[in-house]
Amino acid sequence: MNNKFNYINNGENCSSRGNCTISPEAASLHELIMYLIIHGCHYINKLEKFNLVNYKITDEIIDIVASLIYINEYSDTQLYNIALKSYYIFTNSKARYVAECADNNLVAEHIPDLVSFDDNFSQPKAIKYGDLLARYLNASVLSENRKFIQILYIVLKSVCQNISNLFDMDVELNSEIRFVISSLSELNVIYNDKALLIDLLSSLADLDSKLKLKISDTLLRRFGNISEATVSHSTRRGKCILVSGSNFSELYEILKITKDSNIDIYTHSNLLLSHCLDAFKEFPHLIGHYGNNTENCIVDYGTFPGSILLTKNSKNNTEFLYRGRIFSNDYVTPIGVTKIENNNYKPLIESASMSVGFKKGRQKPDSLLGFNELHLNKLVEKLYARFEANKLSRLFIIGMNSFSEVQKEYFDVFLSNIKQDEFVISFYYKSEKSNIVTLDIANYVPLANYVLSKILADKKFISRIYFLFPTCDVSSVSAIISLKNFGAGNFYMTTCSSQIINPAVFDIFRVQYGINLLTNPAENLKNIRKNTSQF
Repeated sequence: MNNKFNYINNGENCSSRGNCTISPEAASLHELIMYLIIHGCHYINKLEKFNLVNYKITDEIIDIVASLIYINEYSDTQLYNIALKSYYIFTNSKARYVAECADNNLVAEHIPDLVSFDDNFSQPKAIKYGDLLARYLNASVLSENRKFIQILYIVLKSVCQNISNLFDMDVELNSEIRFVISSLSELNVIYNDKALLIDLLSSLADLDSKLKLKISDTLLRRFGNISEATVSHSTRRGKCILVSGSNFSELYEILKITKDSNIDIYTHSNLLLSHCLDAFKEFPHLIGHYGNNTENCIVDYGTFPGSILLTKNSKNNTEFLYRGRIFSNDYVTPIGVTKIENNNYKPLIESASMSVGFKKGRQKPDSLLGFNELHLNKLVEKLYARFEANKLSRLFIIGMNSFSEVQKEYFDVFLSNIKQDEFVISFYYKSEKSNIVTLDIANYVPLANYVLSKILADKKFISRIYFLFPTCDVSSVSAIISLKNFGAGNFYMTTCSSQIINPAVFDIFRVQYGINLLTNPAENLKNIRKNTSQF
Protein backbone atom coordinates (compact mmCIF):
# COMPACT_ATOMS: atom_id res chain seq x y z
CA MET A 1 0.00 0.00 0.00
CA ASN A 2 1.36 3.40 -1.00
CA ASN A 3 1.66 5.73 1.98
CA LYS A 4 2.39 9.35 1.09
CA PHE A 5 3.64 9.96 4.63
CA ASN A 6 6.35 7.30 4.48
CA TYR A 7 9.53 8.91 5.78
CA ILE A 8 11.91 7.96 3.01
CA ASN A 9 14.46 10.72 2.64
CA ASN A 10 14.60 10.55 -1.17
CA GLY A 11 17.64 12.82 -1.24
CA GLU A 12 16.11 15.57 0.90
CA ASN A 13 19.19 15.52 3.11
CA CYS A 14 21.74 15.37 0.32
CA SER A 15 24.75 17.63 0.57
CA SER A 16 25.58 20.51 -1.73
CA ARG A 17 27.99 18.18 -3.49
CA GLY A 18 25.01 16.05 -4.57
CA ASN A 19 25.96 13.13 -2.31
CA CYS A 20 23.13 11.35 -0.51
CA THR A 21 25.45 8.70 0.87
CA ILE A 22 29.07 8.81 1.97
CA SER A 23 31.43 8.02 -0.92
CA PRO A 24 33.79 5.02 -0.53
CA GLU A 25 36.78 7.39 -0.48
CA ALA A 26 35.25 9.60 2.21
CA ALA A 27 34.26 6.50 4.23
CA SER A 28 37.84 5.20 4.05
CA LEU A 29 39.29 8.55 5.14
CA HIS A 30 36.77 8.74 7.98
CA GLU A 31 37.84 5.27 9.11
CA LEU A 32 41.48 6.32 9.04
CA ILE A 33 40.86 9.59 10.93
CA MET A 34 38.95 7.85 13.70
CA TYR A 35 41.62 5.13 13.95
CA LEU A 36 44.40 7.72 14.27
CA ILE A 37 42.46 9.76 16.84
CA ILE A 38 41.48 6.71 18.91
CA HIS A 39 45.04 5.36 18.90
CA GLY A 40 46.47 8.80 19.55
CA CYS A 41 44.17 9.18 22.57
CA HIS A 42 45.65 6.00 24.05
CA TYR A 43 49.05 7.70 24.23
CA ILE A 44 47.60 11.05 25.31
CA ASN A 45 45.82 9.23 28.13
CA LYS A 46 49.12 7.65 29.17
CA LEU A 47 50.90 11.02 29.02
CA GLU A 48 48.39 12.46 31.47
CA LYS A 49 49.93 10.24 34.15
CA PHE A 50 53.18 12.13 33.58
CA ASN A 51 51.31 15.47 33.66
CA LEU A 52 52.38 15.98 30.05
CA VAL A 53 49.08 16.55 28.28
CA ASN A 54 49.24 19.13 25.51
CA TYR A 55 45.90 20.93 25.76
CA LYS A 56 46.24 22.44 22.29
CA ILE A 57 46.33 18.87 20.99
CA THR A 58 43.29 17.75 22.98
CA ASP A 59 41.38 20.84 21.82
CA GLU A 60 42.32 19.99 18.24
CA ILE A 61 41.01 16.44 18.71
CA ILE A 62 37.67 17.92 19.77
CA ASP A 63 37.61 20.11 16.66
CA ILE A 64 38.55 17.20 14.39
CA VAL A 65 35.79 14.90 15.67
CA ALA A 66 33.24 17.76 15.57
CA SER A 67 34.22 18.58 11.97
CA LEU A 68 33.38 15.02 10.87
CA ILE A 69 29.67 15.79 11.30
CA TYR A 70 29.91 17.46 7.90
CA ILE A 71 31.89 14.71 6.19
CA ASN A 72 29.64 14.79 3.12
CA GLU A 73 30.34 18.49 2.63
CA TYR A 74 34.10 18.01 2.35
CA SER A 75 36.16 17.07 -0.65
CA ASP A 76 38.54 14.11 -0.39
CA THR A 77 41.42 16.60 -0.23
CA GLN A 78 39.89 18.34 2.79
CA LEU A 79 39.38 14.99 4.53
CA TYR A 80 42.94 14.01 3.65
CA ASN A 81 44.18 17.22 5.33
CA ILE A 82 42.21 16.30 8.46
CA ALA A 83 43.80 12.83 8.27
CA LEU A 84 47.26 14.45 8.08
CA LYS A 85 46.56 16.42 11.26
CA SER A 86 45.30 13.24 12.93
CA TYR A 87 48.42 11.37 11.81
CA TYR A 88 50.59 14.10 13.34
CA ILE A 89 48.68 13.83 16.65
CA PHE A 90 49.03 10.03 16.66
CA THR A 91 52.74 9.83 15.77
CA ASN A 92 53.85 12.69 18.00
CA SER A 93 51.83 11.54 21.03
CA LYS A 94 53.18 8.03 20.62
CA ALA A 95 56.79 9.21 20.25
CA ARG A 96 56.52 11.51 23.25
CA TYR A 97 55.05 8.75 25.42
CA VAL A 98 57.73 6.23 24.37
CA ALA A 99 60.48 8.78 25.12
CA GLU A 100 59.00 9.54 28.54
CA CYS A 101 58.81 5.85 29.41
CA ALA A 102 62.46 5.42 28.36
CA ASP A 103 63.52 8.37 30.50
CA ASN A 104 61.75 6.84 33.52
CA ASN A 105 62.86 3.24 32.88
CA LEU A 106 59.27 2.12 32.27
CA VAL A 107 57.91 -0.34 29.74
CA ALA A 108 55.66 1.49 27.25
CA GLU A 109 52.12 0.10 26.97
CA HIS A 110 51.46 0.02 23.25
CA ILE A 111 48.26 -0.51 21.31
CA PRO A 112 48.96 -2.85 18.37
CA ASP A 113 49.12 -1.00 15.05
CA LEU A 114 46.63 -2.44 12.56
CA VAL A 115 48.41 -0.94 9.55
CA SER A 116 52.05 -0.08 8.88
CA PHE A 117 52.39 3.56 7.90
CA ASP A 118 55.29 4.68 5.75
CA ASP A 119 56.72 8.14 5.09
CA ASN A 120 54.70 8.53 1.89
CA PHE A 121 51.43 9.49 3.56
CA SER A 122 49.87 10.63 0.28
CA GLN A 123 46.15 11.03 -0.35
CA PRO A 124 45.80 7.77 -2.35
CA LYS A 125 47.85 5.98 0.34
CA ALA A 126 45.61 7.44 3.08
CA ILE A 127 42.48 6.18 1.31
CA LYS A 128 44.14 2.76 0.97
CA TYR A 129 45.00 2.74 4.70
CA GLY A 130 41.39 3.56 5.57
CA ASP A 131 40.11 0.79 3.32
CA LEU A 132 42.49 -1.73 4.92
CA LEU A 133 41.32 -0.65 8.39
CA ALA A 134 37.67 -1.03 7.42
CA ARG A 135 38.33 -4.52 6.08
CA TYR A 136 40.26 -5.52 9.19
CA LEU A 137 37.59 -4.24 11.58
CA ASN A 138 34.77 -5.84 9.60
CA ALA A 139 36.60 -9.15 9.86
CA SER A 140 37.65 -8.91 13.51
CA VAL A 141 34.79 -7.05 15.24
CA LEU A 142 31.38 -8.64 15.69
CA SER A 143 28.86 -7.14 13.26
CA GLU A 144 26.51 -5.99 16.01
CA ASN A 145 29.34 -4.35 17.95
CA ARG A 146 30.56 -2.63 14.81
CA LYS A 147 27.12 -1.02 14.49
CA PHE A 148 27.17 0.16 18.09
CA ILE A 149 30.60 1.69 17.46
CA GLN A 150 29.08 3.64 14.57
CA ILE A 151 26.32 4.93 16.88
CA LEU A 152 28.99 5.82 19.41
CA TYR A 153 30.85 7.83 16.75
CA ILE A 154 27.64 9.79 16.08
CA VAL A 155 27.22 10.68 19.76
CA LEU A 156 30.93 11.56 20.06
CA LYS A 157 30.56 14.00 17.16
CA SER A 158 27.62 15.68 18.89
CA VAL A 159 29.55 15.88 22.17
CA CYS A 160 32.59 17.38 20.44
CA GLN A 161 30.51 19.89 18.52
CA ASN A 162 28.92 21.10 21.75
CA ILE A 163 32.30 21.31 23.49
CA SER A 164 33.58 23.27 20.49
CA ASN A 165 30.61 25.65 20.77
CA LEU A 166 31.40 26.15 24.46
CA PHE A 167 35.04 26.87 23.57
CA ASP A 168 33.73 29.85 21.64
CA MET A 169 31.84 31.00 24.73
CA ASP A 170 35.09 30.86 26.75
CA VAL A 171 33.72 28.15 29.05
CA GLU A 172 36.28 25.93 30.80
CA LEU A 173 35.68 22.25 30.13
CA ASN A 174 38.77 20.42 31.36
CA SER A 175 36.93 17.49 32.96
CA GLU A 176 34.61 17.08 29.94
CA ILE A 177 37.55 17.06 27.52
CA ARG A 178 39.42 14.53 29.67
CA PHE A 179 36.34 12.30 29.60
CA VAL A 180 36.16 12.46 25.80
CA ILE A 181 39.87 11.64 25.45
CA SER A 182 39.47 8.79 27.93
CA SER A 183 36.40 7.50 26.05
CA LEU A 184 38.24 7.55 22.73
CA SER A 185 41.15 5.71 24.34
CA GLU A 186 38.76 3.15 25.83
CA LEU A 187 37.52 2.25 22.34
CA ASN A 188 40.90 0.59 21.76
CA VAL A 189 40.01 -2.20 24.17
CA ILE A 190 36.20 -2.49 24.40
CA TYR A 191 35.33 -2.71 20.69
CA ASN A 192 34.18 -6.34 21.06
CA ASP A 193 32.28 -5.93 24.35
CA LYS A 194 28.69 -4.90 23.58
CA ALA A 195 27.75 -4.18 27.21
CA LEU A 196 30.73 -1.85 27.70
CA LEU A 197 30.04 -0.12 24.38
CA ILE A 198 26.44 0.57 25.40
CA ASP A 199 27.55 1.81 28.83
CA LEU A 200 30.01 4.21 27.22
CA LEU A 201 27.35 5.29 24.74
CA SER A 202 24.99 6.11 27.60
CA SER A 203 27.64 8.09 29.47
CA LEU A 204 28.52 10.13 26.39
CA ALA A 205 24.85 10.86 25.60
CA ASP A 206 24.29 12.06 29.17
CA LEU A 207 27.36 14.27 28.90
CA ASP A 208 26.01 15.64 25.63
CA SER A 209 22.71 16.54 27.29
CA LYS A 210 24.58 18.39 30.06
CA LEU A 211 26.68 20.23 27.49
CA LYS A 212 23.56 21.43 25.67
CA LEU A 213 22.15 22.73 28.95
CA LYS A 214 25.46 24.45 29.67
CA ILE A 215 25.29 26.11 26.25
CA SER A 216 21.74 27.38 26.79
CA ASP A 217 22.54 28.58 30.34
CA THR A 218 25.67 30.39 29.11
CA LEU A 219 23.78 31.90 26.18
CA LEU A 220 21.02 33.30 28.41
CA ARG A 221 23.48 34.51 31.04
CA ARG A 222 25.70 36.23 28.49
CA PHE A 223 23.12 37.66 26.11
CA GLY A 224 20.17 38.31 28.40
CA ASN A 225 16.66 37.00 28.70
CA ILE A 226 14.78 35.34 25.89
CA SER A 227 11.41 36.73 24.92
CA GLU A 228 8.93 36.55 22.10
CA ALA A 229 10.02 38.71 19.19
CA THR A 230 8.75 39.65 15.76
CA VAL A 231 11.58 38.99 13.33
CA SER A 232 11.86 40.80 10.04
CA HIS A 233 12.64 38.79 6.90
CA SER A 234 12.65 41.90 4.74
CA THR A 235 15.71 43.67 3.36
CA ARG A 236 16.59 47.32 2.85
CA ARG A 237 18.85 49.21 0.50
CA GLY A 238 22.49 49.26 1.59
CA LYS A 239 25.77 47.45 2.14
CA CYS A 240 25.40 44.26 4.13
CA ILE A 241 26.95 41.24 5.87
CA LEU A 242 25.24 37.88 6.36
CA VAL A 243 26.29 35.97 9.50
CA SER A 244 25.47 32.26 9.39
CA GLY A 245 25.79 29.30 11.76
CA SER A 246 25.22 29.16 15.51
CA ASN A 247 28.08 31.16 17.05
CA PHE A 248 26.31 33.97 18.91
CA SER A 249 29.56 35.33 20.34
CA GLU A 250 30.95 35.85 16.85
CA LEU A 251 27.73 37.56 15.71
CA TYR A 252 27.89 39.86 18.73
CA GLU A 253 31.51 40.73 17.92
CA ILE A 254 30.61 41.59 14.31
CA LEU A 255 27.75 43.80 15.53
CA LYS A 256 30.09 45.68 17.86
CA ILE A 257 32.73 46.18 15.16
CA THR A 258 30.22 47.47 12.59
CA LYS A 259 27.95 49.54 14.87
CA ASP A 260 29.32 52.87 13.58
CA SER A 261 29.53 51.80 9.96
CA ASN A 262 26.93 51.97 7.22
CA ILE A 263 26.78 48.20 6.97
CA ASP A 264 23.60 46.29 7.82
CA ILE A 265 23.82 42.86 9.46
CA TYR A 266 21.49 39.98 8.64
CA THR A 267 21.39 36.63 10.41
CA HIS A 268 21.13 33.18 8.84
CA SER A 269 20.61 29.63 10.11
CA ASN A 270 20.40 29.16 13.92
CA LEU A 271 21.40 32.78 14.52
CA LEU A 272 17.76 33.62 13.85
CA LEU A 273 17.32 33.13 17.60
CA SER A 274 19.53 36.16 18.36
CA HIS A 275 16.56 38.44 17.60
CA CYS A 276 14.87 37.11 20.76
CA LEU A 277 17.82 37.83 23.10
CA ASP A 278 18.07 41.15 24.95
CA ALA A 279 21.72 41.90 24.12
CA PHE A 280 21.18 41.81 20.36
CA LYS A 281 18.25 44.22 20.50
CA GLU A 282 20.74 47.00 21.27
CA PHE A 283 21.98 47.06 17.67
CA PRO A 284 19.68 48.90 15.25
CA HIS A 285 21.78 47.75 12.29
CA LEU A 286 20.81 44.11 13.01
CA ILE A 287 18.11 44.32 10.36
CA GLY A 288 16.59 40.86 10.32
CA HIS A 289 16.97 37.31 9.08
CA TYR A 290 17.80 36.39 5.49
CA GLY A 291 16.68 33.22 3.77
CA ASN A 292 13.70 30.93 3.76
CA ASN A 293 15.07 28.20 6.02
CA THR A 294 18.21 27.18 7.85
CA GLU A 295 19.40 24.56 5.34
CA ASN A 296 18.95 26.39 2.04
CA CYS A 297 22.51 27.70 2.09
CA ILE A 298 23.33 27.62 -1.60
CA VAL A 299 20.30 29.68 -2.66
CA ASP A 300 20.68 32.11 0.25
CA TYR A 301 24.43 32.59 -0.15
CA GLY A 302 24.16 32.80 -3.92
CA THR A 303 21.59 35.60 -3.82
CA PHE A 304 22.97 37.65 -0.93
CA PRO A 305 24.65 40.79 -2.38
CA GLY A 306 27.12 41.40 0.44
CA SER A 307 29.87 39.50 2.25
CA ILE A 308 29.11 36.35 4.23
CA LEU A 309 30.62 35.06 7.47
CA LEU A 310 30.33 31.36 8.24
CA THR A 311 30.70 31.15 11.99
CA LYS A 312 32.25 28.07 13.55
CA ASN A 313 30.41 24.79 12.94
CA SER A 314 28.35 26.20 10.11
CA LYS A 315 27.13 23.75 7.53
CA ASN A 316 29.82 23.91 4.87
CA ASN A 317 27.90 23.45 1.63
CA THR A 318 29.62 26.29 -0.22
CA GLU A 319 31.79 24.50 -2.75
CA PHE A 320 30.13 26.02 -5.81
CA LEU A 321 30.17 29.60 -4.53
CA TYR A 322 33.68 30.75 -5.44
CA ARG A 323 32.90 34.45 -5.29
CA GLY A 324 35.58 35.74 -2.91
CA ARG A 325 32.97 37.13 -0.53
CA ILE A 326 32.58 34.21 1.89
CA PHE A 327 34.72 34.14 5.04
CA SER A 328 35.13 31.73 7.96
CA ASN A 329 37.32 31.00 10.97
CA ASP A 330 36.08 27.43 11.22
CA TYR A 331 38.46 24.53 11.88
CA VAL A 332 38.00 23.28 8.32
CA THR A 333 37.58 26.21 5.95
CA PRO A 334 35.40 25.20 2.99
CA ILE A 335 36.81 25.34 -0.53
CA GLY A 336 36.61 28.84 -1.98
CA VAL A 337 36.13 30.45 1.45
CA THR A 338 38.61 33.00 2.84
CA LYS A 339 40.07 32.03 6.20
CA ILE A 340 39.69 34.57 9.03
CA GLU A 341 43.01 34.65 10.89
CA ASN A 342 43.32 35.66 14.56
CA ASN A 343 39.73 36.99 14.65
CA ASN A 344 40.67 39.76 12.21
CA TYR A 345 37.39 40.64 10.51
CA LYS A 346 38.79 43.57 8.51
CA PRO A 347 38.76 41.64 5.17
CA LEU A 348 35.11 40.67 5.76
CA ILE A 349 34.11 44.31 6.38
CA GLU A 350 36.17 45.60 3.44
CA SER A 351 34.50 43.04 1.19
CA ALA A 352 31.06 44.17 2.37
CA SER A 353 31.99 47.81 1.71
CA MET A 354 33.05 46.99 -1.86
CA SER A 355 30.03 44.80 -2.64
CA VAL A 356 26.95 46.18 -4.38
CA GLY A 357 24.68 45.53 -1.41
CA PHE A 358 20.92 45.61 -1.76
CA LYS A 359 19.98 48.12 -4.46
CA LYS A 360 16.47 48.27 -3.07
CA GLY A 361 14.66 46.66 -0.19
CA ARG A 362 12.22 43.80 -0.46
CA GLN A 363 9.28 43.31 1.87
CA LYS A 364 8.54 39.84 3.19
CA PRO A 365 6.25 38.64 6.01
CA ASP A 366 7.64 38.81 9.55
CA SER A 367 7.71 35.77 11.84
CA LEU A 368 7.03 35.33 15.56
CA LEU A 369 9.83 33.64 17.44
CA GLY A 370 10.87 32.75 21.00
CA PHE A 371 8.87 32.42 24.18
CA ASN A 372 8.21 34.07 27.50
CA GLU A 373 9.92 32.10 30.28
CA LEU A 374 7.33 33.05 32.89
CA HIS A 375 4.58 31.76 30.61
CA LEU A 376 6.56 28.53 30.04
CA ASN A 377 6.89 27.93 33.80
CA LYS A 378 3.15 28.47 34.28
CA LEU A 379 2.38 26.13 31.38
CA VAL A 380 4.48 23.34 32.92
CA GLU A 381 2.71 23.81 36.28
CA LYS A 382 -0.66 23.64 34.54
CA LEU A 383 0.25 20.47 32.65
CA TYR A 384 1.37 18.65 35.78
CA ALA A 385 -1.74 19.76 37.65
CA ARG A 386 -3.81 18.24 34.83
CA PHE A 387 -1.74 15.05 34.99
CA GLU A 388 -2.34 14.87 38.76
CA ALA A 389 -6.08 15.39 38.30
CA ASN A 390 -6.20 12.71 35.57
CA LYS A 391 -7.45 15.27 33.07
CA LEU A 392 -4.49 14.86 30.72
CA SER A 393 -3.96 11.48 29.04
CA ARG A 394 -0.71 12.24 27.25
CA LEU A 395 1.70 15.02 26.30
CA PHE A 396 3.34 15.12 22.87
CA ILE A 397 6.63 16.96 22.40
CA ILE A 398 7.44 17.60 18.74
CA GLY A 399 11.05 18.41 17.89
CA MET A 400 12.77 20.53 15.27
CA ASN A 401 11.59 21.47 11.82
CA SER A 402 13.12 19.40 9.01
CA PHE A 403 11.92 21.75 6.22
CA SER A 404 10.20 18.85 4.49
CA GLU A 405 6.84 19.36 2.78
CA VAL A 406 5.93 15.72 3.47
CA GLN A 407 6.57 16.23 7.16
CA LYS A 408 4.57 19.47 7.16
CA GLU A 409 1.63 17.51 5.73
CA TYR A 410 2.17 14.81 8.35
CA PHE A 411 2.05 17.22 11.27
CA ASP A 412 -0.86 19.19 9.84
CA VAL A 413 -2.87 15.97 9.94
CA PHE A 414 -1.37 14.87 13.28
CA LEU A 415 -2.21 18.15 15.03
CA SER A 416 -5.72 18.27 13.56
CA ASN A 417 -6.45 14.90 15.22
CA ILE A 418 -5.29 15.84 18.74
CA LYS A 419 -8.06 15.29 21.31
CA GLN A 420 -9.04 17.60 24.18
CA ASP A 421 -7.51 15.31 26.81
CA GLU A 422 -4.15 15.50 25.00
CA PHE A 423 -1.61 18.34 24.81
CA VAL A 424 1.17 19.22 22.38
CA ILE A 425 4.29 21.31 22.82
CA SER A 426 5.86 21.84 19.40
CA PHE A 427 9.20 23.47 18.63
CA TYR A 428 8.00 24.50 15.19
CA TYR A 429 4.72 23.12 13.83
CA LYS A 430 1.71 25.33 14.60
CA SER A 431 -2.03 24.97 15.15
CA GLU A 432 -4.88 27.21 16.30
CA LYS A 433 -6.02 24.65 18.87
CA SER A 434 -5.84 25.80 22.51
CA ASN A 435 -4.18 22.55 23.61
CA ILE A 436 -1.28 22.97 21.15
CA VAL A 437 1.51 25.39 22.12
CA THR A 438 4.31 26.30 19.71
CA LEU A 439 7.68 27.43 21.06
CA ASP A 440 9.56 28.38 17.91
CA ILE A 441 13.24 28.40 18.92
CA ALA A 442 14.68 28.51 15.39
CA ASN A 443 15.88 24.91 15.56
CA TYR A 444 18.39 25.81 18.28
CA VAL A 445 18.89 22.45 19.99
CA PRO A 446 20.48 23.65 23.28
CA LEU A 447 17.41 25.79 23.99
CA ALA A 448 15.18 22.77 23.35
CA ASN A 449 17.15 20.98 26.08
CA TYR A 450 16.55 23.96 28.34
CA VAL A 451 12.78 23.71 27.77
CA LEU A 452 12.83 19.92 28.24
CA SER A 453 14.69 20.29 31.55
CA LYS A 454 11.70 22.27 32.84
CA ILE A 455 9.09 19.87 31.45
CA LEU A 456 10.94 16.80 32.75
CA ALA A 457 11.81 18.19 36.18
CA ASP A 458 9.32 15.67 37.59
CA LYS A 459 9.62 12.11 36.24
CA LYS A 460 6.32 10.97 37.73
CA PHE A 461 4.40 11.09 34.44
CA ILE A 462 7.23 10.27 32.03
CA SER A 463 5.26 7.27 30.69
CA ARG A 464 2.59 9.65 29.37
CA ILE A 465 5.04 11.85 27.46
CA TYR A 466 5.67 11.10 23.78
CA PHE A 467 8.70 12.44 21.92
CA LEU A 468 8.41 12.98 18.16
CA PHE A 469 11.64 13.64 16.23
CA PRO A 470 11.00 15.10 12.75
CA THR A 471 14.75 15.29 12.10
CA CYS A 472 17.50 12.72 12.31
CA ASP A 473 20.94 14.17 13.03
CA VAL A 474 23.76 13.60 15.51
CA SER A 475 21.93 15.63 18.15
CA SER A 476 18.63 13.76 17.93
CA VAL A 477 20.38 10.36 18.06
CA SER A 478 22.21 11.47 21.19
CA ALA A 479 19.04 12.99 22.71
CA ILE A 480 17.07 9.74 22.38
CA ILE A 481 19.78 7.78 24.21
CA SER A 482 19.91 10.36 27.01
CA LEU A 483 16.10 10.45 27.32
CA LYS A 484 16.05 6.65 27.46
CA ASN A 485 18.59 6.79 30.31
CA PHE A 486 16.28 9.26 32.05
CA GLY A 487 13.37 6.83 31.89
CA ALA A 488 11.53 7.96 28.78
CA GLY A 489 10.40 5.31 26.37
CA ASN A 490 7.88 6.70 23.90
CA PHE A 491 9.92 7.70 20.83
CA TYR A 492 8.74 8.32 17.28
CA MET A 493 11.31 9.32 14.70
CA THR A 494 11.75 10.01 11.01
CA THR A 495 13.85 7.62 8.95
CA CYS A 496 17.48 8.67 9.00
CA SER A 497 19.36 9.63 5.87
CA SER A 498 22.14 7.16 5.07
CA GLN A 499 24.68 10.00 5.18
CA ILE A 500 23.85 10.39 8.88
CA ILE A 501 23.54 6.74 9.82
CA ASN A 502 23.77 3.54 7.77
CA PRO A 503 20.31 1.90 7.41
CA ALA A 504 21.53 -1.32 9.07
CA VAL A 505 22.94 0.74 11.97
CA PHE A 506 19.68 2.70 12.20
CA ASP A 507 17.75 -0.58 12.48
CA ILE A 508 19.79 -1.75 15.47
CA PHE A 509 19.53 1.73 17.01
CA ARG A 510 15.73 1.56 16.72
CA VAL A 511 15.59 -1.88 18.34
CA GLN A 512 17.99 -1.02 21.17
CA TYR A 513 16.15 2.17 22.17
CA GLY A 514 12.58 1.20 21.32
CA ILE A 515 12.04 3.75 18.54
CA ASN A 516 8.92 3.76 16.39
CA LEU A 517 8.86 5.26 12.91
CA LEU A 518 6.76 8.25 11.96
CA THR A 519 4.73 6.73 9.14
CA ASN A 520 1.08 7.71 8.96
CA PRO A 521 -0.34 10.24 11.47
CA ALA A 522 -3.68 8.47 11.92
CA GLU A 523 -2.01 5.08 12.38
CA ASN A 524 0.65 6.48 14.74
CA LEU A 525 -2.02 8.14 16.92
CA LYS A 526 -4.16 5.00 16.89
CA ASN A 527 -1.24 2.86 18.12
CA ILE A 528 -0.24 5.42 20.75
CA ARG A 529 -3.77 5.61 22.18
CA LYS A 530 -4.17 1.84 22.08
CA ASN A 531 -0.90 1.23 23.94
CA THR A 532 -1.22 3.99 26.54
CA SER A 533 -2.15 2.64 29.96
CA GLN A 534 -5.31 3.93 31.59
CA PHE A 535 -4.86 6.91 33.88
